[in-house]
Amino acid sequence: MSLNFQIYLTLLIIFTSCSSKKDIIYLQDINSKSKFSTEYFEYKVKADDILKIDVNFEMIEPSFKFSTNQNNDRLNNKDAFLYNGFQVNNIGTISFPQLGDLFVAGKSIIEIKKLISDELINKQILKNPIVDVKLLNSHFTVLGEVNLPGRYEFLKNNLNILEALGMAGDLTINGKRDDIKIIRNVDGYNEVITLNLTNSNFIKDSYQVISGDIIIINPNSNRVKNAGIIGNSGTLLSLLSFLLSSIIIINN
Repeated sequence: MSLNFQIYLTLLIIFTSCSSKKDIIYLQDINSKSKFSTEYFEYKVKADDILKIDVNFEMIEPSFKFSTNQNNDRLNNKDAFLYNGFQVNNIGTISFPQLGDLFVAGKSIIEIKKLISDELINKQILKNPIVDVKLLNSHFTVLGEVNLPGRYEFLKNNLNILEALGMAGDLTINGKRDDIKIIRNVDGYNEVITLNLTNSNFIKDSYQVISGDIIIINPNSNRVKNAGIIGNSGTLLSLLSFLLSSIIIINN
């Protein structure tokens, strides 16, 4: 076995273990003048969601308190909100002062605002109420080839996939950018959404991350190969070099 063949084999191993440009660059088909129109959809509240509900009003009984922003010396601001918030129970209702149980599961934040406002007016409790509702425990989970995998909370209404991945420290060099999986619970069923971040079509199709989403970043083929029995490409290269050197010494 010649020295030239050894060099050729070594170079072949190095190049085949490298990721190509098309595997790691986002939005490869986009240019500076591209414009996209993205429609965000309203999140539908479900069991175990925690709502912060505040009501401003013109007329009300002095003893009647709507706001969930209550002082609690043992908790920080966010924990206090969560502790005092209105949690949706297993049958989809919240217990609201002077209104009793309200069914909110399957409704958007806008619909819940209207529901509470209408009930307050119809029962002649308030005149011209201004209702503010926020979802306090919005979260998503990122697993796989990102720098900071884990569960993340957010308050933004319209969070997109790029912002979510940015919160997780972006994909590693080994992350498969053309096969992002999002597991989402819709009406009690789990559906899987696949995104290709190397092409701009995902901006027009399924761009939004909603509470409860699980984002999975699979490893690319090089990462899978390097995770085999032999190990990473450096170990493989060292092993082959040792074997080739041994063969040359024996032949000589």
